[in-house]
Amino acid sequence: MDVPGLLRTRWGVEVDAVEPLDLGMNSLTWRIRSGGRAFVAKAVGLSDGAFGAGLELARRLDAGGLITGAPVPSLGGRLVERVGEQQLAVLRYVDGTPLAGGPEDQSEIGATLARVHELAPAPAGDLVRWLEVVTQFDDHLDLEPWIRPAVQAGLDDVVHLTSRRPLTWASLHGDPAPEAFLRQADGTVALIDWGAAMVGPVLYDVASAVMYAGAPEHVVAAYLAGAGPGRAAEVAEGLHTFRRLRWCVQAAYFAWRCTMDVRTGAPDPGANATGLEDARRALATADAGSALE
Repeated sequence: MDVPGLLRTRWGVEVDAVEPLDLGMNSLTWRIRSGGRAFVAKAVGLSDGAFGAGLELARRLDAGGLITGAPVPSLGGRLVERVGEQQLAVLRYVDGTPLAGGPEDQSEIGATLARVHELAPAPAGDLVRWLEVVTQFDDHLDLEPWIRPAVQAGLDDVVHLTSRRPLTWASLHGDPAPEAFLRQADGTVALIDWGAAMVGPVLYDVASAVMYAGAPEHVVAAYLAGAGPGRAAEVAEGLHTFRRLRWCVQAAYFAWRCTMDVRTGAPDPGANATGLEDARRALATADAGSALE
């Protein structure tokens, strides 16, 4: 892909330097220097329907005061430009120090997610359609005999939970790993990498952050401090179910990557097998009654 040429003709940006970045499991990214400015160019496949929605959410949250690495519209006023069989976007480059995942950082993650959900609430949607976050990988769930039963059990748990109580929905980051949170020089925290953004139950974002943290205490306490009233009961009742679902997503996703030998973002052929094994162990722990705690 001729990144400098595309930025010049589609965005009006004269590129001084291009540096490939090792970011994203499903995308190609480049850091762009143009005069005294810095951008990120990001390309994904045409089939990635969440890409444009994530860019729009980043733009919306940026307007609300959260630093997101918001997209830069092209000369045609679009957030995404088609380039052959790929979609290309240009984002504002966000400098900062990635959060490392310690207790203080976990609290920052919880507080930032609460801010996202309060800035971008949404009405409850179609749960079955939303669960395509897992079921989109259905063709690959027979890679190993444990995957399909474990995933189905996780899906059943979510359906059972929603039959007992309503869930709060909002626009979600979708994959709040610590490295997506960047501490700024003034102490504030930016949240970047919106490629997995979606509208769904807020418990999914909370469970994702807890999955990365390894324990719920600091993430959940900070999240509840910034979330809307009544959220504590919802988290207490539903967090385990959504933690299990989050590991089901990992299992299904890495089953797909293993089956298709997808190495974007992780060229080591063993990385996908490791991700799948991590999911197996976590789901086995849940089935043994340890509640992933």
